[in-house]
Amino acid sequence: MLALSFFFAYRAAKKLETTKAVEQPTEGVLLAIELPKENEKTPISAEQMFASLHGLLRFTPGIQEHLSLEIASTPDGIRFYAFIPKQFKNFVEGQIYAQYPAAEIREVEDYTHKVSGMKYAACEITLGKDSIFPIKTFRDFEVDPLAGVTGALGNISNNEQVWLQVLVRPLEDIWQERGHKYVEVVRAGEHPVSFAPKEIAKEISRNIFSHIIEIPGQIARGPQLPAKPGPALRVQLSAGQELDLKLIENKLSKMGFEVKVRCVAFSDSKATSENRLKSAVGSFKQFSTASLNNFVADYTNSSDDESLLSKFRSRTFGMGETGNFILNIEELASIWHLPNISVETPAIAWTRAKKGEPPLSLPTTDCTYFAETIFREARVKFGIQRPDRRKHMYLIGKTGSGKSTLIKNMIISDMKNGEGVAILDPHGDLIDALLEFVPENRLDDVVIFNPADADHPVALNMLEVVDPRQRNLIASGLLDVFKKYFAESWGPRLEYLLMNSILTLLEVPHTSLLSIVRLLTDQDYQNYIVSMISDPVMKDFWNKEFKTMKGNQKLLTEAISPIQNKVGQFLNASTIRNIVGQPKSTIRIDEIINNKKIFFVNLATGRIGENNASLLGAMVISQLQFAAMRRVDIPEAERKDFYVYADEFQKFATDSFANILSEARKYRLNLTLTHQYIEQMPEKVKEAVFGNIGTLVCFGVGPTDAYFLEKEFAPTFLAMDLINLGRFEMYLKLQINDSSSQPFSARSLAPYTDTTGQKEKAISASRAKYSRDLEKVDFTIKRWVETKFRPGQPPVPPAWAVLPEAPTVVAEAPVEGENEVTSTLPTDRQIESTISTIGAEPPNSNETQKIEGEVVFPTKP
Repeated sequence: MLALSFFFAYRAAKKLETTKAVEQPTEGVLLAIELPKENEKTPISAEQMFASLHGLLRFTPGIQEHLSLEIASTPDGIRFYAFIPKQFKNFVEGQIYAQYPAAEIREVEDYTHKVSGMKYAACEITLGKDSIFPIKTFRDFEVDPLAGVTGALGNISNNEQVWLQVLVRPLEDIWQERGHKYVEVVRAGEHPVSFAPKEIAKEISRNIFSHIIEIPGQIARGPQLPAKPGPALRVQLSAGQELDLKLIENKLSKMGFEVKVRCVAFSDSKATSENRLKSAVGSFKQFSTASLNNFVADYTNSSDDESLLSKFRSRTFGMGETGNFILNIEELASIWHLPNISVETPAIAWTRAKKGEPPLSLPTTDCTYFAETIFREARVKFGIQRPDRRKHMYLIGKTGSGKSTLIKNMIISDMKNGEGVAILDPHGDLIDALLEFVPENRLDDVVIFNPADADHPVALNMLEVVDPRQRNLIASGLLDVFKKYFAESWGPRLEYLLMNSILTLLEVPHTSLLSIVRLLTDQDYQNYIVSMISDPVMKDFWNKEFKTMKGNQKLLTEAISPIQNKVGQFLNASTIRNIVGQPKSTIRIDEIINNKKIFFVNLATGRIGENNASLLGAMVISQLQFAAMRRVDIPEAERKDFYVYADEFQKFATDSFANILSEARKYRLNLTLTHQYIEQMPEKVKEAVFGNIGTLVCFGVGPTDAYFLEKEFAPTFLAMDLINLGRFEMYLKLQINDSSSQPFSARSLAPYTDTTGQKEKAISASRAKYSRDLEKVDFTIKRWVETKFRPGQPPVPPAWAVLPEAPTVVAEAPVEGENEVTSTLPTDRQIESTISTIGAEPPNSNETQKIEGEVVFPTKP
């Protein structure tokens, strides 16, 4: 009777395993699952995940769906997949994320349909004994068993593939009954019955025949009183038997899944495919136990490999087939789980960088959009709000990582929204692209500063004083610019001499950077300038200290030569000289900021030279700062926001940059700074940036920068994550409602493509409003160089209106009681010589010609 009860229990179990099963998911999605290589989650996490997935069990009459868990080794690497019924996608993803928070899950095309024309071999992998007997699990291994499986799958050539499929569906907790019966039989000392159907039938026949034989004897003895129940018999088992029974009971104590495992290998030849298949199947030998269970290859469910491949692709479980078996959640987690840091198979496809969850308060309206979230397939477009932009943005990343795309999108958005912007571009490409997006209604707002546009020079006089209260501030800022440029020869004497020169010239109208060298080398010009100033300290310096210095020619030469060489070299380039040497600026930074203009500063180093670009950029930054600070008399609420974008900003950053970052906010000068690596920044600038920046955006960086920036993003992201960021991907700490968010991940928005076609019109409009005729500019500078100044003479006024009919000018304005002197117009070489050579004299007066209508300058009242 015991055998009969086992038979019916077996039949009931088989009915449970086969009647509530769906042949295949009718609508499913294939999910690719990746983790960062630093993942430390063990197979215990997978066991807990399967315990949660057991919740898919249906307790009401109907059909039980199943999942397909897969590992595929292809030329792209070893990847982990899950094929899920569409209606369970969110639930399954949630359970994966619950155990593997750093996982990246995305819906992908089915890889199984991308292979054609290759030879292949296939089989199923099943248990060698009944499912009540356990296999060896991950708790019995010192090394993660997944390493053995992936090692076998990854040992292939580029033109080969191996796929492993584990189909699972949850079972009700009645499958354990047979196992408990088995344990009872063994503990009672009875011979356990095999659970194979043929053996069960033999045992039933044997028991029925023995009962028939005993019938006559029982009739002869008559009725017998029932025996009193006694204690259950329990035989003494060996230690090995006790251990086996405990392992069986351990398996029966956990939830179970019905399982089917398939494997397919592809190669150029059938023989090689079979070898790859055997290697993959062989990796399951590690789960074998000597006295309990093991995995074996099973070909009984397939008449040919093609049929099995078709079943693999369709993910069918197989109704009524042999080869299905039961694993509990611990065993299932042993043969399929996601890899961790201990699995060192080189071919595994890890996530390049972790993804971080965005803040709940992410700005999605009333903001300047620049990125979208990429956490767990949630794509949310977001940006930064106006008040938070006032705390500045800092972007760092290697070339080609996506910085320019991000700021380009922001600039285009600002232009469309009528904002005032300035763009400093050391390459020129960004501005060339942005000009294609200038809105037609903003053509009048475009101001282009392009030194390489030599035929249309604009004027930006760095010594033109708008507010006399800012003289010391302007002098200090300009000194910092030159200090960056003179780094190798900088010293206290040079700094003192250059500072006094700048302060002196700032007090005299119509001076320019051209005046610096002339002030130090031309005694007549020096006398004239000193006669025009009222500052007693500066007068005393030139009349006493500098005069004493001239008594020591060696000392004078050592003091002046660095200024002469550096400034002279800078101004010798006609394109630069024609911009900074004009006495009256055509570009008014105050008007640009307060009237919300679009200021393009094209500093293409390939056209004007790196040093020239750096100097001009630093000067423009300083001018923007001074103009912003002149807003002090405007109530803060009435100050209009102005956005400054500086690409490769370290080229323009001076030691005073800290003041700009800390002070600019209150004047509504909002900076967005980008560059490639931290070592480009001087130490003071680096401290200023990381001490004042509100929004920090990091694209892919090198190892040195990654380890420096790690402290800004840890523990959410580590150095390797920063290194492995893909193109256009970023980690950021976003300023939200005046506070910095926790780090999260995002991707730049796609570039704008709706060009306006207004580029040429914008260039022409800017030239018409802000540039001057090249001949007139050359004439004015030459006139200034040729003029011999004397004390009491006012500065040379600009003469733009009419070009002279003859190429001559008055060299010296008449002073009462003296004769007038005239001279010819000098050549470029003469100008450069005058600028850079000490004691340059004007051309011989014998070569001069008198022109009609000479200009006579009145004396200073």
